[in-house]
Amino acid sequence: MGLNLFDTIEKIPESQQHKKFRMLKDNDEFKYIRKVILCWVEEMIDKDNNIIEKFQKDFHSSFWEFYLFGCFHNMGFKIDQTHNRPDFMIKAPFEINIEAVVANIKQGGRKEGSRNIEDIMEMFVPPRNQKDYHELQHEAIVRQSNAIMSKINKYKEYSKCQWFKNDVPFMIALGSYGQVNYGREYVYPMIALLYGLYFNPTNGVYNRIYEIQKPNTSSKIPVGIFTSDKYSNISAILYSCTATLGKATSISISQGDISDNVVYTIRRDLGDEEIPYKLQEVSKDDPEFLTEGLFVFHNPYAKNEIDIKIFENKDIIQFFLEDGKLSCTTDAYPIVCRLNIPKALKLDFRNLIDEYVRQYNCISPIEYYNIDNKDVDNIDFSKNCLVLIWMPTTRQGLFLKNVFYQKSQKLSDNFLKHDALEFAKKMRKNTSYYLGEVVKIDIIRSKEQLEYMNRP
Repeated sequence: MGLNLFDTIEKIPESQQHKKFRMLKDNDEFKYIRKVILCWVEEMIDKDNNIIEKFQKDFHSSFWEFYLFGCFHNMGFKIDQTHNRPDFMIKAPFEINIEAVVANIKQGGRKEGSRNIEDIMEMFVPPRNQKDYHELQHEAIVRQSNAIMSKINKYKEYSKCQWFKNDVPFMIALGSYGQVNYGREYVYPMIALLYGLYFNPTNGVYNRIYEIQKPNTSSKIPVGIFTSDKYSNISAILYSCTATLGKATSISISQGDISDNVVYTIRRDLGDEEIPYKLQEVSKDDPEFLTEGLFVFHNPYAKNEIDIKIFENKDIIQFFLEDGKLSCTTDAYPIVCRLNIPKALKLDFRNLIDEYVRQYNCISPIEYYNIDNKDVDNIDFSKNCLVLIWMPTTRQGLFLKNVFYQKSQKLSDNFLKHDALEFAKKMRKNTSYYLGEVVKIDIIRSKEQLEYMNRP
């Protein structure tokens, strides 16, 4: 049993094949990724006799269903595949009906194929430093609203089917692919859309809203659809914006497969208020699990409530709205964002990644990179300036070493930078531990400049 996803369908010419499908099918470097995806669908039946065709032509909607099937099977759910609707009928250990949908890029929007290395690295930029944060979130809300609304009346349609039980919880499973950098949106658009709570990245507070403006239009989109009983037939939304080829790559690496790529994730430790954001380099010893990156948003007005036990201890974060306040389960470290890059770029970007982690945690550079504040505070900037040299202390560039010393204000920046490079050479010869090449040199000539640099 299983679906032959990568067998060519004669009626689909290569020109109509999706770019991601062709990439997976034609390149041997993706053989382990193909293996992962095929593993997800080993027990799956093509109930409509068109899911492989959709996969090869449209990709995302089928990929999302493949991933969901793999997750449900992995969680030990018994899936009834005797009927073609809804998409998933879970029969044990709990009964639940699930309809899958994806948010796609708007017509005329920027194409996913235009993604470049800058877009990829922006996946790790924290929200408060994203210049396009509000634009990205608003667009995500619009795309996700359209996707959910397209499925919201399916309950009425399915309730007429004799095999469909009206007293069983009904979920919509939404995979977000609605813009080029969809993996950067996290849970914020869903919390706004469902609960009317809009995340302000400046102060980390959720503000109550009732609508958002559709980007580049005068139209308004209502939000807070789970704040009344209007959609009580919908028990919850199952959601992910990281169910991507990066997910399949991460699973492959976690299984010990050889990969030309390296995958990093930033996770939120909900129990750590001091340093909540943690960096993970995915490996067999530090794996990413299949269901990580999934979120369940419960409808407080649901006609058929979903028992929290259904997704408990499954590495899935569940959100609730109780008395107008947002709460969530904390039995896993949710994936905030994922970065999937070629191994060849690892050393080039590792220090930048570390810097993004610092920014996520709102820690000043001096504190994060272990500069002695006492020594820095005692500098007389009327006479001296501060020279900071940044060098990696492991061959993987995992940590930056900060070397600093004072020099006369009379010396030029060019002279000081040359002097710093010579100083670094001597240090590398005279230290017992590894010091890499200089990453950067900072010349600080005033207390104000120091304070500016030391901002979180």
